Amino acid sequence: MKVQPTKVIILSVGDAQYPQDALGKVIESVREGVATLPSAEVVGAYTIMDDKDADIVASEVSEKIFDAIIVNYVSWHITPYVMRTLKNYKEKPILVWGIGGWTDASGKLIAPAAAAGTTALVPVLKELEYKYMVINQKPDEALRLQEVDKFLHTVGAVKAVHHSRIGLYGYADMGLFSCAYNKTLAFKKLGVDIEDYLAYDLVDQMKGYTDEEVAAAVEEIKQKTTFENEIKDETIAKVARLYLAMKGKKGQRGLDAISIKCVYGVTQMGFNPCLAQSLLADKDTSVICECDAYGMLTGIILSRVSGQSSAFVEHYEVFDDSVLVGVCGFVPRDFIEGDMKIRSANLGEFNTGISNVSKMKTGVVTYARLYETKGDYKLFLGKGEAMPNPKWTEAGWCDPTPDFPSVLLKPGKDMQYYMENVPGQHIVMIYGDWEEEIELFCKFAGIEVEK
Repeated sequence: MKVQPTKVIILSVGDAQYPQDALGKVIESVREGVATLPSAEVVGAYTIMDDKDADIVASEVSEKIFDAIIVNYVSWHITPYVMRTLKNYKEKPILVWGIGGWTDASGKLIAPAAAAGTTALVPVLKELEYKYMVINQKPDEALRLQEVDKFLHTVGAVKAVHHSRIGLYGYADMGLFSCAYNKTLAFKKLGVDIEDYLAYDLVDQMKGYTDEEVAAAVEEIKQKTTFENEIKDETIAKVARLYLAMKGKKGQRGLDAISIKCVYGVTQMGFNPCLAQSLLADKDTSVICECDAYGMLTGIILSRVSGQSSAFVEHYEVFDDSVLVGVCGFVPRDFIEGDMKIRSANLGEFNTGISNVSKMKTGVVTYARLYETKGDYKLFLGKGEAMPNPKWTEAGWCDPTPDFPSVLLKPGKDMQYYMENVPGQHIVMIYGDWEEEIELFCKFAGIEVEK
């Protein structure tokens, strides 16, 4: 599910003793500004200045369907008035937005004291464990609509994750503890029902495509990739069938994320799933190997918050201030610098597959991993820098060894701390600095962030 505009109620609050004409102009500008935001669908706008307003607004808001509330302080406000409405919506994220005063023609600052109102409300919200964000604007400052947009988009991202659907072919590849998951907790915290499918279902789907459909998929592969060596037609056809099967399941079930058993799964059929996954992954589809359910949930969160593709990487080697991270032949198109390059590559005697050997982009990245501890979720989160990787290969691959998509990650943390606390062999990355937005997501979703 893509992020849709957030249905929002605007409560403009102040005090009847202040000049209503001046406050009215501020209220009008706020409502007009919010209405222009791509993340906003304003379903109601109300003003509370006194006790009578409080009763009327509480009644009218009760008839609306919405996802978030903006409490816009244009002056001092008596807290119990607005709480008459807010008390009924503890589950709704709230933006407390105080507007600063203005300087008159003589140079005097006119202060309606919105800061007094916001600082009277916020302790109440905190004590009652509401989910909220605060903006306190300076006098004469332009409306901070970009921050309002961030709030509304994040609320929308939480809703999008809540309504997302993920599917697994198999469970916890190789019996890995880090790929196990608590189905009930995922539903409780994020509203996500993790579906599981039989490996037989995947094989059956692969067999169900006609030669013409497979030929079209093979042609798509040839158009979207650059071959680094000769790849047998038989191998390309197998990968094409897997790609069609995974794509078909995504469409059939409306999946936002998908993972399959790899090492103890597809590779036992004599090829790897890397290229099929590379073609499937984008900003709307989180794809990860080894039935890593929490990796998929992390990918959905990062993609919905950022609007970008997310990708998992695995830890290979540790250095003084960095760690070599990469993937054995899979990376989404958005992570690639230049062409998507593929090559035939063998791991041992049984896996004659196709590896994505594209070069990964460098630059600022945000990385994370959702994990379960003591019956609840935490998110391991950080911002780092992806640096060019050295020439390397994973032991076991036949010559000529493939160059896996990888980077040297400088995690922005002490390496000893990072390696002792990273909650799994996989982390999920997106490009750019998204720490603040992801923290806000976790605040609204009730997930503790471990930084």
